[in-house]
Amino acid sequence: MFKVKVQKLTGDAFAPYGDVLDTEGKAPGGEKGLYNWYEKLACVKGADSVSINLLTAMEREFICRRFEMHQRTTETVLPLTGGLIVAVLPKGDVAFCKLAAFYVPIGKGVSFAPGVWHYAPYPIGGDAICAVIFRDNTGKDDVIFAELDEDAGFTLI
Repeated sequence: MFKVKVQKLTGDAFAPYGDVLDTEGKAPGGEKGLYNWYEKLACVKGADSVSINLLTAMEREFICRRFEMHQRTTETVLPLTGGLIVAVLPKGDVAFCKLAAFYVPIGKGVSFAPGVWHYAPYPIGGDAICAVIFRDNTGKDDVIFAELDEDAGFTLI
């Protein structure tokens, strides 16, 4: 089985796939002592109406083959109850040589760019709930599926 090393999530490393939602190094707005506000860490592109969804990612073996992508919208994933591994492929063909994986801890998130291949995340240490945000009706009119020729796995760092 082909295995991919899970990478540390940084803006530079994830740039080919979209944006990292992170507050490190960013000055907050808001009312001091009451709340910190970090505005526009990512934007939902291609949307007149946005859907905010909850997904429970089930703990399972780190094996992937199936991917999906959206041509007209970004997809943002925010882990709420546990860290996640996301497997991604850049825009274009679904090929082993382009497969990457990233660990997304609670307190950070990712926003997949339109055309980037991804699928349901892999939780670490038990099922995990995450918020998923994209253009409304994306699952009905903007989803394309593809599969790798064989299973791929992950190696944790």
